[in-house]
Order: sequence, then structure tokens, then C-alpha cells
Amino acid sequence: MTKIHGDDKFFDFDAIGGWESLKDDVKLMPEKYTKLIPDLGDDDPDDAFSSVPYEKGFNLLYSLEKLVGEEAFGEFMKAYFNHFKFVTVTSQQFREFFEHYFKDVDGVMAFDWDTWLHKPGLPETPNFDRTLSSECEGLANAWLACDEKKSQAPIRDISNWSTAQKTCFLDAILSKCETRNEPLSVSTVKLMQNAYKMNESQNSEILFRFCMISVEAGDETIVPIVLRFITSQGRMKFVRPLYRALYKSDMGKEAAVKTFLEHRNFYHPIAAKMVATDLCVGVAKDEEDGAIENVAAPTCKVNKSLLIGGVLAIAAVVGITFVRARRK
Repeated sequence: MTKIHGDDKFFDFDAIGGWESLKDDVKLMPEKYTKLIPDLGDDDPDDAFSSVPYEKGFNLLYSLEKLVGEEAFGEFMKAYFNHFKFVTVTSQQFREFFEHYFKDVDGVMAFDWDTWLHKPGLPETPNFDRTLSSECEGLANAWLACDEKKSQAPIRDISNWSTAQKTCFLDAILSKCETRNEPLSVSTVKLMQNAYKMNESQNSEILFRFCMISVEAGDETIVPIVLRFITSQGRMKFVRPLYRALYKSDMGKEAAVKTFLEHRNFYHPIAAKMVATDLCVGVAKDEEDGAIENVAAPTCKVNKSLLIGGVLAIAAVVGITFVRARRK
């Protein structure tokens, strides 16, 4: 994005969206699995998928880049890939290679690797440039003010906004509602729906976020749209949060369980297993005919998340940084 637009601010704008995803997963997961080097023990790695290794790892690399400088970090990355091509790299090997490469740079040896790699939870909030996100966040503030009866509904045409801008706007509303511990009212959601038609969006990123806002608000008219969405595609980043939101609501709990039990074979086995855990459902074999049936599970276990182990953590996030787009 930075290369396409020729503006470094797009790097931070994109990173802000990733930070929101990280916050969501850290809130969901058991604390010990929010480390970059988690202790999975005997847990099934298939139960552990999350954005933590990608987004927390990205922010680690972003911090390292700021420490040594963008150009120098770019040269380091070339040397890193050349040195470790065709092999698996551990976190410790990455650290040692980085420290050796930048041994003459002030601050490198004092970098707090232990906190980044072994401390659970969110890292320190990055100081992102919010120039491009400020307009989106400002519109979100205007809608919250409307919801709190402090002003009229904002009149703003966003039809020419990019998907990134619209998702930033919706993420800001979700975040601010969480901060104030109160969802939007149904009446406010209806005003947004009439203004932007996001309930009709063909873009999954936009539709997902608007559905989350609407479910949390208790808008019963969104339920058929949600059910259609979660049974027409199987991406866990969309279906799992929406199933959880429906299950948590009075209006959607029964529909969430019924829909999942009818469509569980549609999803990837990992996604099906995770959603089943969220909805407290399981499977049982009929002793007479051997058929597999869906049944309510006697207990609902907390999800244990994080697919990646220490060996893969740094290797995976190094690649993600290049996907996110290098500046220059």
C-alpha cells in the first residue's frame, strides 16, 4: 500500500487495523497463549489459530525497524533471508543474528527481547501516525454522539471511501462501544443502515463489521443476514466472532446453535471445532447404528489459542512484514 500510494502514512493506516485484530484476539485467548513464544504443551495446535503471532510479531519487527532505521532494517532483511534460506529458524537464532548484524548500533543490546517474546498480553501501544485514520475515527465519534443524543446523525457521504477507510470507521465504532461498555442503540444502527446500506454490502470485511455492530445492538432484522453470511463462506475470522455474538444474544442464541449444527460439515474441521467449543456443542456416536449425531456438550471449555510455537513465531512474522509492504 505504501508503494502504491507513495505515502508512508498508509503503512501506519494498515497497521492500525492489524492492531485492532490483535486486541480482539488477546481479549479472547487465555493469557499464556498470547505470548510470541507460547507453551502449547500437549494442546492440539489446530485449536490455537489466532492473529497473535502475525500482529504481535509485526509490531515486534516494527519496533526493531524504528530502533535501527528503515533503510538499515531493509538491508538486514535481505541478509537474513539469504543467510537462513531453506531452513527453519528459531526465535533465538533470529535474535542472535539481529544482535550480531547491528552490534555497533546504540540501543540494540538493550532491547527488551524477553518482554516481547515471553510476556503475555498486548505490547505497549505503538505510536502510529493516525493522519489517515483520524477522519474515520472522527465520523465514528459523531455517530456515538448521535447515539448519546448529543447531536443529530452526521450527514457524510462515504460512498467514495476505500474499504480500508470504511473498516477503520466500523472498527472505531466497535472499539469505542467496548470502551464505554455499551453497544449502539437499535435506532442508531437503523440510521447508519439507511445512510450507508452496509447491510447490503458485498464486501465481507464491511458486512462482517456492520453485522457485529448490529448484533451487539440487538437488531433482530440483521439475524437473517448474519445467518446467510456465515453459511455462504467459511473464513474463521468472520464466522467465529459472529457465531459467538449470536450465541451471546437473546435473539440469536438458538439460531446460532441450530445453524451451526446444520452446516458444521461446510466448515474446515479446525473452524468447526472452534465454533463448536464457542457454542458448547459436541458430537456423539449412536451406540445402536453407529451414526454420528450433534449433541449439546455438558461443559463449555475456554478456547486455548495460538497455532504457532517458538520455532515458527519469528519466521512467520518476518514474512508478514513484507506482505504488509515495505516502505521505499
